[in-house]
Amino acid sequence: MNKRLLLVLGTAFLLSCNFLFPQKGTSIRETPIAAQTQPADVETVTSTEFTIVRLRPEDGDLQTMLAQEAQKAIALGQMPVAEFDATWCPPCQAIDAAIKSKNELMLNAYSGTYIIKLDVDEWGWDNGKVRDFSFTGIPVYFKLDAEGHQTGEVVDGNAWGENIPENMAPVMNKFFHGE
Repeated sequence: MNKRLLLVLGTAFLLSCNFLFPQKGTSIRETPIAAQTQPADVETVTSTEFTIVRLRPEDGDLQTMLAQEAQKAIALGQMPVAEFDATWCPPCQAIDAAIKSKNELMLNAYSGTYIIKLDVDEWGWDNGKVRDFSFTGIPVYFKLDAEGHQTGEVVDGNAWGENIPENMAPVMNKFFHGE
């Protein structure tokens, strides 16, 4: 009985120490990724390294919004990229989780980008098309020019194997940076 009580108290003590005195990460990049609020349904995540914006159909015409976001990207010195995703998509979930957990590989891959997220369910994925974008699977990334038009460079989730940062980040890094 005393051993169990000692074990329970010892575990509680160790857990409370980590809670009260959390360990600081040893990440090379200490840039906080802060959520900012924009218009009601526009989700934006910005760091000094990259930007992620979610656009919704009720906010306006897609091409007009892509042009506006591309201009913002250029002003920040970042590359505009349209990403089609969905909440139910396992690779999309893995990418979001890696970014939220500040995975160094993914943060490096996303460096210098301005990701414009578009949910296929919201935008009406019909016969492999959403407006002027054609694709067969998600997530899919389209590089955009300064006017928000497709450049012809595309990569999708079929480009890597298992949905882990060690597989995803090199593919994205090569796509975004040519490395």
